[in-house]
Amino acid sequence: MKPGGVAAALRLLLAGAAFPLAACATSGTTFDGVVLRPVFGEEARVLEWMESARKSGSERRSMRALADLKLESPSGGGSVREVIVAERPARLRLETLNLLGQTQAVLVTDGERFSFFEGGDIEEGPVAEGLLWDRLGIDLEPEQAVRVLLADPHLASAPPRAVYAWDQQRVAEFPGQRVRFSPTGDVLSVEALDESGAVRWAAEYGRWRDVDGGRYPFIMFLRFPRSRVSAEIELDEVDLNPALEPALFTLRSSNPR
Repeated sequence: MKPGGVAAALRLLLAGAAFPLAACATSGTTFDGVVLRPVFGEEARVLEWMESARKSGSERRSMRALADLKLESPSGGGSVREVIVAERPARLRLETLNLLGQTQAVLVTDGERFSFFEGGDIEEGPVAEGLLWDRLGIDLEPEQAVRVLLADPHLASAPPRAVYAWDQQRVAEFPGQRVRFSPTGDVLSVEALDESGAVRWAAEYGRWRDVDGGRYPFIMFLRFPRSRVSAEIELDEVDLNPALEPALFTLRSSNPR
């Protein structure tokens, strides 16, 4: 990835800002350098929060947003304007704009085929495993990426192994996952863990607001440790559950827009 490059912007779109849940561990658990206090008897409340989050998340079927994307990576960083469009189950459009609001790079997929443009010829083909990783360095399949962008990452259904307090927030550990909640039950962050307990990807959600169609976070921090990159996605505006034209998720060879 080249500092400030268009491809870097796309590679970083879902690779989020480093945030401190990665420091959590069952023994000697810490959060942002603070030792977390184990709490007991709150498992039922956490399960209610998880069920509520799954229900509200499932109601977010599609989104279209304009965002400021602040990028950091080992090779550099910068800020770009990004158009983000997502629709279940696996329709996705990630479009980087230049200062004039023109398309510099775009990746689209309708779940079956993809197109990728970054100033030259349009690359096209069938969707295969590793599409986003191979093209953008994103360790998610399109369906998973859509769920993350809809603030509906897959949440565990099993009871929590442990619950910790950090001030008024709660951090719950599940098999393969850690979830942080606000005092009112909003999901603030999710970490997906591999079999060794290492973080595969992490998402943090903030500035939850009521909008037409439900609640949605206006700021996201997302990261993939394998990419060693980070991004802050701050939304100017979001259209939740819009009816989206299929043409948004394909590219004409003569015109990426």
